[in-house]
Amino acid sequence: MALALPFVMGARGDGCAANSQSPAPNVEGTWAITYDDTLDVTITIGGAVYERTLGAAGGVVEITHDGHPLTFDLDCARPDILCPSEAWPQTVTVRQQNTRYEHRMIVTLPTQSCAGDLVDPDPASCGPGTPNEECQPVCDGDVIVSEVDRFGVIGEAGDSFRLYLGAGVATNGVNCALLAASVADADLVTVGSADGGDWNAVAMEAGLVTTGYAGGCLWAGDPDMDGDLEALVLGATVVIRTGFTGARVP
Repeated sequence: MALALPFVMGARGDGCAANSQSPAPNVEGTWAITYDDTLDVTITIGGAVYERTLGAAGGVVEITHDGHPLTFDLDCARPDILCPSEAWPQTVTVRQQNTRYEHRMIVTLPTQSCAGDLVDPDPASCGPGTPNEECQPVCDGDVIVSEVDRFGVIGEAGDSFRLYLGAGVATNGVNCALLAASVADADLVTVGSADGGDWNAVAMEAGLVTTGYAGGCLWAGDPDMDGDLEALVLGATVVIRTGFTGARVP
């Protein structure tokens, strides 16, 4: 899916080992997560890419596109926005429940869901080149946040992981829901060995949390002021990234 590629650029994890039956390091337990103190923001409108840096709490991004001043509200205090450090919190508990597929991991995380009905999208607002390429149902009510189990994969070599943060609810450009390519991934530092039966992960390094939204839900402008401008912004994507490290809590 072409639109997903900018979301995972620089990703460090390996999401391809979900069905592997080879041994994986033990990652179960509680992890303390430490974040970078900045958020890297990438806004893509058509073929134009704008990059900005915000503080850890988010804020306002102002750009000028084709002569139009545009403002995007990326305030992490907004109840409908999950910034990277909220989608992947400061303390997480990891479970490995399947002894046959040790590479699969489960983490309970704040996750967005639709409080209304899921309805078919307007065919003109979805399809190739839009944030909703597969024309998935969109939420016609509020997007709320609750705790849900999310699925992750430890890489085949046991030295990385990827956790999928996307809510599985397509945004309609008014509500905000994480796009499917929102992920957290990192390198794993391990001790012991599979052969010795004591292979354990003790740290996460070079981590990257990526959360992505359709531009329309973060646009601070008046969506009824300019039909052409609205269409342009609704087709935009906003990607927020921050780095992290993790330490296993004894």
